[in-house]
Amino acid sequence: MQTGGTIMNGELTMRQIFVSYAQYDEEFAVRLVQDLRTSGARVWLDILDAEPGRHWTRSIERALSESQMMIVVLSPESLQSAHVAVEWQAYLEARRPVIPVVARPCNLPGPLRTRRPVDFTADYWRAFHQLSLRLIEYGTRSYRSDPVIWAINTEIQDRREEQSPPPPPEAELENPSDSGLRRMVSALRDLLRPHAQV
Repeated sequence: MQTGGTIMNGELTMRQIFVSYAQYDEEFAVRLVQDLRTSGARVWLDILDAEPGRHWTRSIERALSESQMMIVVLSPESLQSAHVAVEWQAYLEARRPVIPVVARPCNLPGPLRTRRPVDFTADYWRAFHQLSLRLIEYGTRSYRSDPVIWAINTEIQDRREEQSPPPPPEAELENPSDSGLRRMVSALRDLLRPHAQV
C-alpha cells in the first residue's frame, strides 16, 4: 500500500498541497507553510514559490492544476476575497480535498464548515498537530518526522481499504475534475490579470 505519495523513477514523490489565503493573512500563511515543510509536507505558496513578473499568474494557475489538495486559510478578510472563494470552490467541484484552517475567528460558509476545519485561533501548536494528522490521513505528509503516528495511521488506512468498495475508474473522475479546474483557471485569470506584474 502506498500512502505517502506516488513512486516516480524509483523515488517517493509527495503529493503537493496548494495554500489559498488572503493577503491580510500572509504572515500566518508563511509561518504555517514553513512549519509544514519542516515536518515533511510538500506545500506550494505563491509568495514563496511563484515565478516573479509576468509569469506570476501562470505559475499560480500551474500550481493550482498540479496540486492534489488545498489548505484554505480563513479569516474575515479571506472570506471577502474573490480569488480565495474561486480557488476553494473549484477544488470542491473538482473533488479535490480542501482543509479549512481558521487563522482568525470568522463565520465559515456551509461547504467549509462541514469539512472539519482546523482552528488555529487558540493554540497554534495544538492545531498544527491536528492538521498534521489530517495531512497524514490524506497521504501528503512525510512519515519521517512522526513515525509512531504514521504507523498507527497506516494500520487505520489498511483497515479502511479492506472495508471500502473499490474506487471508480480514473476515466470517471477526469471529466468533473477537468471541467472544474478549467473554469477555475479561467476565473482566476480574469481576477489576477490586473494584479500581475509586468
